[in-house]
Amino acid sequence: MTKPHAIRSSVPGPRLLGIRLPRWVCAWRVRHARRQEAMRRHQMTVVFWRSLAVRQAALALLSALVIGAILSLIQGIAQAERERAKFANAGRMVLDLVENTASAAVWNLDPDLASGLVRSVLAIDGVRAVRLVEMPDRVLADGARDLPPAEEGGAFWRGWLSGARFTSVFQDLARTQRLLYRPAGSPRNSPIIGRLELEMDTSRAAADYAAFIRTTVLGGLVRDLALGVVLALLLHTFLTRPLRAVGLAVASIDPSRPGAARLPDFPRQADNELGYLVRRFNEVLRLLDRSRSDMEQLATHDVLTGLPNRLLLQRRLEEALRRRERRLYNPELARQEEPCGRIDRAGGRGIALFFLDLDRFKHVNDSLGHDVGDRLLKAVAGRLRDCIGEDDMLGRLGGDEFLVVTENALEPVDAAVLAERLLKALESPLMVEGGHLLHAGASIGVALAGEGPPNGDADTASTLLRQADTALYAAKAAGRGQYRFFSREMSERAENRLSTEANLRQALSIGSFELYFQPKVRAADQALVGAEALVRWKHDGQLVQPGAFMTVAEDSGLIMELGSWVLEQAVREATHWTKLLPDFHIAVNVSARQIIAPGFVERVRDCLARSGVPADRIEIEVTESVMVDSARSLEVLWRLKRLGVRIAVDDFGTGFSSLSYLRQMPIDTLKIDRAFVQDLPRDSAIAAMILTLGARLGLEVVAEGVEREEQLAWLVAEGCPVVQGFFIAEPMPARQLEARFLHPLVMAQEESREGRSA
Repeated sequence: MTKPHAIRSSVPGPRLLGIRLPRWVCAWRVRHARRQEAMRRHQMTVVFWRSLAVRQAALALLSALVIGAILSLIQGIAQAERERAKFANAGRMVLDLVENTASAAVWNLDPDLASGLVRSVLAIDGVRAVRLVEMPDRVLADGARDLPPAEEGGAFWRGWLSGARFTSVFQDLARTQRLLYRPAGSPRNSPIIGRLELEMDTSRAAADYAAFIRTTVLGGLVRDLALGVVLALLLHTFLTRPLRAVGLAVASIDPSRPGAARLPDFPRQADNELGYLVRRFNEVLRLLDRSRSDMEQLATHDVLTGLPNRLLLQRRLEEALRRRERRLYNPELARQEEPCGRIDRAGGRGIALFFLDLDRFKHVNDSLGHDVGDRLLKAVAGRLRDCIGEDDMLGRLGGDEFLVVTENALEPVDAAVLAERLLKALESPLMVEGGHLLHAGASIGVALAGEGPPNGDADTASTLLRQADTALYAAKAAGRGQYRFFSREMSERAENRLSTEANLRQALSIGSFELYFQPKVRAADQALVGAEALVRWKHDGQLVQPGAFMTVAEDSGLIMELGSWVLEQAVREATHWTKLLPDFHIAVNVSARQIIAPGFVERVRDCLARSGVPADRIEIEVTESVMVDSARSLEVLWRLKRLGVRIAVDDFGTGFSSLSYLRQMPIDTLKIDRAFVQDLPRDSAIAAMILTLGARLGLEVVAEGVEREEQLAWLVAEGCPVVQGFFIAEPMPARQLEARFLHPLVMAQEESREGRSA
C-alpha cells in the first residue's frame, strides 16, 4: 500500500533552478504575488497626480508658502517704515548738528566759515550734497561728493533684490532743508536770513533694506518649505499612509472569502475616526462573511429538511463523475486511492443515481394540510438518511422528490440492493409531529454512470438526472412502490414523448384536432339519447386516437387548452341537437387537471351562456381518481352540480375508491367500463352488481364498449338503460351523426305531423 506522503510527493511541485521549493516557500510566494497584484490593481486605479498623498502634500506646501509670503510681506512693509524713519532721523540729526554754525556763517557772510561747514558736512557718512543759501537765493557755499553706484548684485535672486530696486522707497526723504535765523538767541520770529539744504545718500539705506528683504525672503522660503514638508509628513503619517494601507487591504480582499481578510490596526489611532472606521469595516467583513455563509447555505440546502438541494447535488455529482473519469484514465491513481480494490469493471468507482418520488403525497397535503405534509417530508428525510452509507449523498429536489447518489455501486445489483433498502425503509408507517401515523411509499428511478448515454456523450450530472427521471416515470407507470433502471428503450420512449409534445403544441396552434361523437342509445329500442364527444388528432394525414397522445397532453399541461377547445366545440355542436331532441345530452370527458384548474366552473357557465344550451343537457365525465385524490375536485363537482350540469363517473369499478364516496359525490350517471362488458354474458357478476347499485342509488347506468349482439341482449335483459359501443355505432363526425340519427328522426316527426294534420 502506498503511503499518503509518497502519493503527494509524486505530484510535481514548483521548482527554482531545478530544486523543488518547500511548501511554506510556495505559500509565501503565492501570498506575495497576490499582495503585489492587489497593490498593482490599487495603484492602477488612482492616477498619480490625483492621489490623496500627492494632493495633500502639494496643498500643505502651497498653504505654507502662501502663509509665509503674506507674513513676509507684512514684515517687509513694517521694516520699510522703520528704515524710512531711521533715514529721515539721520538727516534731521545732521541739520541739528550744523544749524548754529550755518546761521553764523550766513549772518556774518563768512565764506571761509561757510566753506569749512560744507566740508565738515560732506565728511559725515551718508551725506551726498550740501548747500548754504543766503536770502533770498544767493548761494554762499555748496559741495557734493561722488558715491559708488548702488549694488546691483550678481545672482538672479541677488540682482532682483538688490539695493537699486529699493532706492525709490527713500527717494522722497533724500532732500531736506533747515531755515536759518540770526544766531545768539535771536527770536524765531525774526526775519529768515538763509537756509541749509541737505541731500542724503539713499543707496546705503536701500542696500540695508535690500539685505533685510533678501534675508527675510530666503529665510521665510526655507521656513515655509520646512513647515510644508513637516505638515505633509504629519498628514502622510496620520492620514495618507493609514488610508493607503486600508486601500491595499481592501484591494486584497478575496470576494469568495471576505471574512478571511482584515484591515490593519493602527494602535496610535485606535480612538479616533480612522480607528473607528477600521473597526466598523472589519465588523462589516465578518458580517458579510457570515451572511455569505448563510446565503451559501440557503442557496445549496433545502430550507425544510436541511438536505442539499438540486444545485449542490448537481455540483457534487459532477465532482464524483470527474473523479470517476480521472480514475478511468489513470488506473494507477485508482489503485492508490482505492487500495482495497473497490473499483468497478471500467476501472473506477460505480456511481448510481436514485430519483425518489413519494406516492400519494398530494393526498396527504390535500387531506391533512401542508403543515402535516412538511412534517412528513422531514420524517422521510430522516428515514432515508438512516439507511444510506456515510459516503452516499442524500438531497431534496423539491416537493416530494428526493435524490440519492452513491459511488459504491460497483455492479447493477449493488444499486438494486440500495433501491430495495430505500423502498423498505419507507414501507413502515411514519409517526410525524401532531400524532399522525402516515404511510409514505415511494417510486424510484435509477440511473447508472458508465452505462453509456444513448447519444454516445459522456456522463454528466444533467444526463444522469434526466435518465433517472425517465426511469422514475416508468416505475410510477408500473405501480406504486416500484423501482426501475434506466434503459435505452426508456430514452427512446422519452424522446417520443418530447416529439409528441412538440407536435401537439403545433397542432393546437394550427387547429389539427377534430371532434368525433359516439352515439348513446336506449338499450331497449336503440333510440338516440345522447353522444360522447371524443377528440381526434389529424397528424400526417391520419387520425390519431386519444390513447396515443392524451397522457402526454396531461403531463405537459396541454390538456388545459385542448380540454377547453373540446368543451367549446361540443357545446356548440349540441346547440342544434338539443332543440331537435329535448332529452338529448352531450358528454364531455374532463381530466383531473381541468377540474382543479382555477376558473373551470366559470368557463363552463360562460360556454353555456353563449350557446343557450340548458345546463342539464351537458354531462361532465370524470374518473374515480378525480373524486378520491383531491378535496378541491369534490368542491368543483358540487359547484357544477349546483349549476345544473350532470356528473358521470367514467370507467366505474376500475379505480380504488370506496363505495362511501358515491354518497358524497354529486353523481348522476355510472358508466360500466368496457373491461366488464367484453366478457358478457359469460362473466357478468361485476356488471350485474353495478346495475343493481345504480338502481338502488337512483343513478343512470351506461354500459360502454358494447361490441356484440349477445352483450346487448344481456344488458337489455338486466335492465341497463343506456348503451354505447361499436355494435351501436363507431365515433363519427358531427355531420355524419346528424345524417344517420337525426335526419331520419326529423323526417319521421314531419311525417307524423303531416298525418295528424291530414
